[in-house]
Amino acid sequence: MTVRADVAELLAAGYGDRTIARRLGVTAISVTTARTELGLPKARGGNKPSASVEDLFWRRARPVDGGHYEWTGGRSSKGTPQVQWGGRVRETHTAYRVAYRIRHGVDPVSYCFPSCGFPRCVAPEHIADSGAARRPAHHDGGRGRTSDSRRDEIVKLLREGRSNKDIARTLHVDPKRVGRIRAEVGQAAFIAVRPAGTSLEEKWAQAVRPTMGGHVRWAGHVRGTTPNLVHGQRNHSGRAVGFAIAHGRQPVGRVLPGCGTAWCVAGEHATDGPMRRADALYTELFGRAA
Repeated sequence: MTVRADVAELLAAGYGDRTIARRLGVTAISVTTARTELGLPKARGGNKPSASVEDLFWRRARPVDGGHYEWTGGRSSKGTPQVQWGGRVRETHTAYRVAYRIRHGVDPVSYCFPSCGFPRCVAPEHIADSGAARRPAHHDGGRGRTSDSRRDEIVKLLREGRSNKDIARTLHVDPKRVGRIRAEVGQAAFIAVRPAGTSLEEKWAQAVRPTMGGHVRWAGHVRGTTPNLVHGQRNHSGRAVGFAIAHGRQPVGRVLPGCGTAWCVAGEHATDGPMRRADALYTELFGRAA
């Protein structure tokens, strides 16, 4: 058996099999086999303190399809992936900044975000720095862009009547910078005109992204860890709205994905309390094979 160089390097550094598997996107059994092949002792069990915030990052990041990474650790009140690391006084870092530092070896200039379109992806290769336009051109292999060229693009989009946030998302810049340039060129403040007839169901459809296997991923606002919609000055659970759309009734009790995919919000895959109790009773009477 030929052991991959990156696997051998992390094994020699003392990482556990599961940590290496998550970090490199391979199976844990293949890492265990490589450990045996190299004659290295088994990793000690139990929770071990992380040697660095980057090490802790890899314990919390899980590879998924498409080269993306999902965050399994803590989140801020706005849903931003974050990690706490340190001794007695723990510091909070956003997973995006840690991922950027892993990829580029330097701290970002401004706030970071996933540029791949996958909601809250933390793959280091997919994280961008909103202030990268202010970096010298020799950074990142000369791919930096001058501040003047980015300013011209901002001015162009301002004159098209777009909002600060919309321009910031499009050009990956700080919304505050767009606001300053808006004031400098004398462009009137953007006034959002919301269609009065936007229904709760339409808002739900705008906040979800269909994926493979019939699953649906939430791309909207999150309260804690719960998909959330604001409609009629009230908060609505994204899972409950999806359930109501698919089943034609309001759910009873908690709404959970019945497909086994924790992040899925597809209404067709959602179950409420009575449905889960009925499924459990059916299994008890007829067995899983039925």
